[in-house]
Amino acid sequence: MLKQLQFSKNVTWDDVFSVWKANEGTDPIWQEFAKTEKGWESWEAWRGYQASLFRASEREWKVYELTDPNALVPKFRLGPFQGWQKHFEEKNVHTVEDLVRDHRGWVEENTGIRSRRENFPQDTQFIGMYFQDSEAIVLYEGHHRAAAIALAIAEGQPLVFSQPPTIALTSIPGDGSALLHHLLETKTDKV
Repeated sequence: MLKQLQFSKNVTWDDVFSVWKANEGTDPIWQEFAKTEKGWESWEAWRGYQASLFRASEREWKVYELTDPNALVPKFRLGPFQGWQKHFEEKNVHTVEDLVRDHRGWVEENTGIRSRRENFPQDTQFIGMYFQDSEAIVLYEGHHRAAAIALAIAEGQPLVFSQPPTIALTSIPGDGSALLHHLLETKTDKV
């Protein structure tokens, strides 16, 4: 799958995190979620802790353009988060496309997915992990946007992009199953 992406540049985790913060971290809904639902003092503390669980700051990061996002994004695997993995008995193997196909009602009713389906942010960057053995891209951030793209395709109305979305990726040896299981099972709530 990596061969289908267009390399753009090398970046640091600080660069990746700053884009994430500019998009999600400035949203009052996510700031409140971090505090009330997750029990952290701030969005930065919550997301920073999550990133520390897989040593994001110690990894090499590259940004790639998604030249055909309607074809590529639905093939990304769902990341190691209970909110997305709860839909499947077998964990850490399903794609965004699987989610839309198998749980279409839930996807259509999800306000985060629906709002992005109706007004997709054109300047968008996903965050993911590329596992070398399986050649799989696993989403770490960007699930609502990815599901919006997959839903649009399922509805027969692929999204039109004024500029290609990007994805910040770190490449990890192996198949990733142990790391993904660890991330899925590690509690990130302080409440």
